[in-house]
Amino acid sequence: MELTATERVLLHLHAFWNVREPGREGTQAGIAEGARLLRSHVPRTLKALQGQGFVDARDARLLGQTRKVRVYALTEAGVRRARQILGEVDATRVEIEGRPTTLGEARRDLGLQPLPALAAVDAHGRLQPRVTDLERPSLLQREDDLAFLHRWLSGAAPIAVVYGSRGMGKTALGWAFAERVQRSVWMELGPGDDLESFAETLARSTGERASDPDRPESVTAALAHVFVGERKLLVLDGYADVEEPIVDALAGFVRSPRGRGKLLVLAQESTPAYCRFYSKADVDAGLVAERHLRGLDVEGCRAMLGRPAIDAEALRRVYLLTKGCPLYLRAIREGDEETLRAHSRFTKAEIRLLIYSGGLAR
Repeated sequence: MELTATERVLLHLHAFWNVREPGREGTQAGIAEGARLLRSHVPRTLKALQGQGFVDARDARLLGQTRKVRVYALTEAGVRRARQILGEVDATRVEIEGRPTTLGEARRDLGLQPLPALAAVDAHGRLQPRVTDLERPSLLQREDDLAFLHRWLSGAAPIAVVYGSRGMGKTALGWAFAERVQRSVWMELGPGDDLESFAETLARSTGERASDPDRPESVTAALAHVFVGERKLLVLDGYADVEEPIVDALAGFVRSPRGRGKLLVLAQESTPAYCRFYSKADVDAGLVAERHLRGLDVEGCRAMLGRPAIDAEALRRVYLLTKGCPLYLRAIREGDEETLRAHSRFTKAEIRLLIYSGGLAR
């Protein structure tokens, strides 16, 4: 899907439609970067949008600066038009790791903004995002979790498993960590993957192909061989209720020689006990380090919603219902009822209450 310059600017500004204080993202320089336009094209694009009544401009002093600059923001009409465009973008059919889906569902799962997600779709319709395109707000209050991963990387345990419920930010955390580690590689398990598809994903991601992808011990050997060279970190995302041969392959990896390599597994909190490829004895022996992600606290919810002055009772209501889940909070911030319906057990009435409390209906 190709977007015009005006559509790109509308989508970029939509991400900041309800911020209390203007930031660099609303300046011409910030718009050029965020909308992925040449700086010389931005002034006439903004002029056209102002003429259509979609954008307002004013002079403001940014935090930490003494001189005022011109900043731009969407009008009510601009917000409506941006959401129409967003709906069309999110409906685009894509493929991620062999699984057909929509761009909207994929980018929300990965924590990507619309424009970086659209740019990551190749000519064959495959979504292949870069770690640098990760949306940063989902990393609020994850300093302790990142510190845990850095300690693990420097320590003796070869494997770390980070658990979290859907939307808690496991992928965002893993990407933010992996992009700081040289020679890291990312692979993802999809729903319904068997050992053969797991081995194929491993081969595509690392170049290490199992001699017999139907045998767990062969896949174990390919996993171990990933770290024969200089590669230091392998991240496996999407681990949950998997087939027994995949469990066996990873269990073999726990006990196989692997050099100095590190395996980070991002797993659903609901992963059943029979899919856990290690034992408590492995944790006690220092072979596996575990971490369970928690939701954001009340102040984290306030920051994620982008409403510093939100009513205290409304904030408390959102916090109690969402338990600080970043995916839910981001959906509330964007007025995205579809995500709340698809990825939560909220009733229709609760979704309407959350959207209202989060500030969309004011």
